[in-house]
Amino acid sequence: MTTEARLAFVLFFFAAWCVVGLIAWAVAAVVARGRGALPALPLALAAASVAGVAVPLLGARDLAGFFFSFLTAAIGGALGSAGGIALARRIGADGRSTDAAQRRIVRARTVEQETGRETD
Repeated sequence: MTTEARLAFVLFFFAAWCVVGLIAWAVAAVVARGRGALPALPLALAAASVAGVAVPLLGARDLAGFFFSFLTAAIGGALGSAGGIALARRIGADGRSTDAAQRRIVRARTVEQETGRETD
């Protein structure tokens, strides 16, 4: 097998693992209603690739390992998506979302109640 064919083979697997990670990210984005999902995309794809490549590196290089690598890529993509969405929400990367606006309103009302001022 030539070097170019080996490189194409490896790139095909990374592309396939990224597609599986993209599907897991899309499901997570729908569940999260899009809030904080876009910053999580690179993390989901990286996690899916790492999880997918871990299977052959650990020694499963047969047909079962082939299918198991796609399963681990889906799990890795889901975990990367969940972690990325949680991180984006924590650091406020989705500051324009309705969740962030509701948090600001609740904080403002709490401050008003603590100070005892009446406002219109």
